[in-house]
Amino acid sequence: MEVKIKSLLVAASLLFAVAVNGQTVQQGLAQLDGDQPNKAKATFTSLVAASNTGENLYYLGYAHLRAGEFDEAKATFEKGLAAEPKQPLNAVGLATLLLAKKDGAGAKTAFDKILADTKMKNAEVMFRIAEAYTLYEETNDPGEAVRLIDLITEKTKKPLTADMQIVKGDAFLLKNDGGPAASAYEQSILINKTAKAYVRLGVVYLRGKNYQYTVNNYQSAYETDSSFAPYYKRMGEYYIIFNRYKESSKFFRKYVERAEATPAILLSTAKLLFLAKDYEGAMQFTTQAEAGGAKDNDIFRMKGYSNIELGNPQLGIENLEQMVKAGVKPYYLDNVYFGKGYQGLKQDSLAIEYFLKAAPEDTINNHYGSIYTIVYGQKKYAKAADYALKSIEWKQKKKAPMASADFYNAAMALYFTTAYTPREDTLARYNIGMKADTMFANAIAINDKFAPFYLFRARTNNYVDYTGTKWLAVPHYDKFLGIADPAKANKEQLYEAYRYLVGYHANVTKDTTKIQEFVDKAVAIKPEDPDKLKEFLAPTTPATSAATTPAKTPKK
Repeated sequence: MEVKIKSLLVAASLLFAVAVNGQTVQQGLAQLDGDQPNKAKATFTSLVAASNTGENLYYLGYAHLRAGEFDEAKATFEKGLAAEPKQPLNAVGLATLLLAKKDGAGAKTAFDKILADTKMKNAEVMFRIAEAYTLYEETNDPGEAVRLIDLITEKTKKPLTADMQIVKGDAFLLKNDGGPAASAYEQSILINKTAKAYVRLGVVYLRGKNYQYTVNNYQSAYETDSSFAPYYKRMGEYYIIFNRYKESSKFFRKYVERAEATPAILLSTAKLLFLAKDYEGAMQFTTQAEAGGAKDNDIFRMKGYSNIELGNPQLGIENLEQMVKAGVKPYYLDNVYFGKGYQGLKQDSLAIEYFLKAAPEDTINNHYGSIYTIVYGQKKYAKAADYALKSIEWKQKKKAPMASADFYNAAMALYFTTAYTPREDTLARYNIGMKADTMFANAIAINDKFAPFYLFRARTNNYVDYTGTKWLAVPHYDKFLGIADPAKANKEQLYEAYRYLVGYHANVTKDTTKIQEFVDKAVAIKPEDPDKLKEFLAPTTPATSAATTPAKTPKK
């Protein structure tokens, strides 16, 4: 009887130990998922101190691995193998390190041997190998991850856990298979409602631009566990899509409050705050990450980018030059910010040089527009026109929506090029002027309510019609006057249009009513009648007034 009682006590104590062990392991894993790596390591260290088993050492090594501490992970996995050679999880950990170090072939050989040695009967081993194939961008194998997860039930006769379904969903997401990924995450939620699964499901819907379902799932994550840090990170990313930068910044800051402020997390949050246009926050968190011992090339970048955005171009350029001296391979965005920095220092030639380096590689930002602004400001109108046209071509290739300003920029540069082309070069003046006219027409097709489009189109045609005999500007001055508000419009511009139309009707239509109308309006603006427009009211007066003379200098 006594032996039986002792046996029951031993069994009960073992069951209690397993329960505590399971709870502690799950707690540590939840801390890792919640971006609290130091807490997770402390949890697993405590677990190892209580029981120095191969399994416990594996999870401690796994925490180091997830934190990017590869040397510590390797040493811990090796201790695990030494403590319990027959526990295969530490071998899985060492093979996963090969993936982290971009040795995909070596990792596969090791994984295949582990699977053969365990005869694919160990569900946890199969699960952790499948997960490993989803962790690293350059060595992932989502197809193999899905295959292994699907084999778990068949080979071990055990149902998939919620975490296994999440890894399956992650693998499908890597393959850009949104439907199967969503199904896997939904299966995980059916097994166990976790904030992690809801957030993952929200990401699937975000990729599919189903924003309502995205928010619904993120909200479910919050309701399940409001302390789950990645929820706040994902919400911040969501708001960036809609340019709601203040909300985005608030969520990123809340993320750091709930995650651990490790140097790596501080730096990654600094990058997110930069995207949210919270440049002060980006600089603050980058500085904290550096003070905490973070060693990352992006520290130079974040300090450089943020300083330039905060109006400190000299400091920003110095930060980026430190990066170059450290031997960091330039990224196209580095060239963009070198360009912005030099533009801020009024060193236009260097700014243009860097923008031109960035332009072919940057598929997101149109740098030809920035170059146009610099060159146009230098009054190099022909070059400015070239860059404005390249800017239009870039947007058209991207099938990006065109704005009237895109065409107006090109039109204005061509307008001034036309104006400064010698009158003797009639062919060039005509051809350039017609290009400008086309650009104005394109701008008007997008926005036909902006009076300056018509005014400058009229002026352009006036330059093309340099003899003043074809009256090409008439319809455009008419349109300008039809749209401009006489009470608010520039009086000189109104006078210019009235003066031209007086000449037209006096020389071509002979419409005395129109002549009277426009003379009266012009004289109301300039009672001194500097161009002697009133002379056109006399029927015997020949039409030789200044009203018929085309403009000689370009009007801005």
